[in-house]
Amino acid sequence: MRIAHTLCGAALAVIASYSAAAATTLSGDLTSDNQFVAYLSTNDSVLGTQISSGSNWLVDVTFSGAGLTGGVTNYLHVIAQNSGGPDMFIGSFSLSDSGFHFVNGTQSLVTNVTDWHAAAAVFSDPWSAPSGTPQSFGPNGTGPWGTFSGMGAAAFIWSNPNNGDTAFFSTAIVSNVAATPIPAALPLFLSAIGGLGLLARRKRRASAV
Repeated sequence: MRIAHTLCGAALAVIASYSAAAATTLSGDLTSDNQFVAYLSTNDSVLGTQISSGSNWLVDVTFSGAGLTGGVTNYLHVIAQNSGGPDMFIGSFSLSDSGFHFVNGTQSLVTNVTDWHAAAAVFSDPWSAPSGTPQSFGPNGTGPWGTFSGMGAAAFIWSNPNNGDTAFFSTAIVSNVAATPIPAALPLFLSAIGGLGLLARRKRRASAV
């Protein structure tokens, strides 16, 4: 039984390690003229799971607790749509811990022309990984949009060239922790513990006889 207890401890350690690797969450504050939808994905070519949306550029939308997939690079995708007039996307994002980092090497990121990729599109286009450099219309506070509190030095950005009613944006969120192979390891631990338990029961029966 002492071996069984040891294996139980090891299994719990594996589970704890996996949970720690997958525990980082993403939070953000963003808006777009005129609307946006944000997604998280583990593949830059796949749009992923929706985590936020907004349809009024005058109001920045805050979200929190969007869980990242541990051990692999995640991607923040934003589809911004313009309905006429000036167009822009602005945002500020943060990570809950050091399990991941943005491409700037920190746990905080704002919209800028260095850390994001962008592509011009039209409303009906399917998602494809953008590879271009966005253009900046100026820092937070620039007219005609004014200042959005809580976004600090974020810039108003759009695709470059500015020639579509839709813009795709992407940035990577890189894992600092290697993936834990829990799907393969955990069944081995559990089967070993089960086998030891069965052996212990047989020994008790034999002793009783």
